[in-house]
Amino acid sequence: MKKIEYVPKYEPKTYGPKISYKDCIGCKKCYDTCPLDVFAWDDEQKLPIVAYPDECFYCGMCELECLELAIDVEVPLHVRLYCGIFPGKVIP
Repeated sequence: MKKIEYVPKYEPKTYGPKISYKDCIGCKKCYDTCPLDVFAWDDEQKLPIVAYPDECFYCGMCELECLELAIDVEVPLHVRLYCGIFPGKVIP
C-alpha cells in the first residue's frame, strides 16, 4: 500500500517578532523588556531568539526598545482589523 504523506494546506504562523540578525547588536533590550518572555537568549552567540512566538500578543515593546531597528513585529490581519487599522487606509 502506498504511504500518503500529509502536506499542510496553509503555511505555519508567520507573524510575531522577527529579528534581523544583520542589524542586531545583542544589547538584550528585547529580551529584558518583553512582558511575556517571548525571547530566549543564546549565550554562545550573544543574540536573542524568538523562542515562544505563539505567546506574543503584539504589544510592540521589543520593537520600540530596539535601538538598531532590528525587530519588526508582524501583526496578524485579524488583530489589525480589531484595532481599527485597515489595509490601504491612509491616516491624515
